[in-house]
Amino acid sequence: MSRQIGNAFQTPTLVELEARVRGLETQVAHLTEMLEALTEEGPIPN
Repeated sequence: MSRQIGNAFQTPTLVELEARVRGLETQVAHLTEMLEALTEEGPIPN
């Protein structure tokens, strides 16, 4: 089984890696914005 998976794996191209990095950068930016918005609101009162 592991041999079949290993044989099917292909190293991603530079273009694919760049697209993944751009996607991750976008996700990080959105998460940062959300975190900043949450911390600006302050703690939730009990």
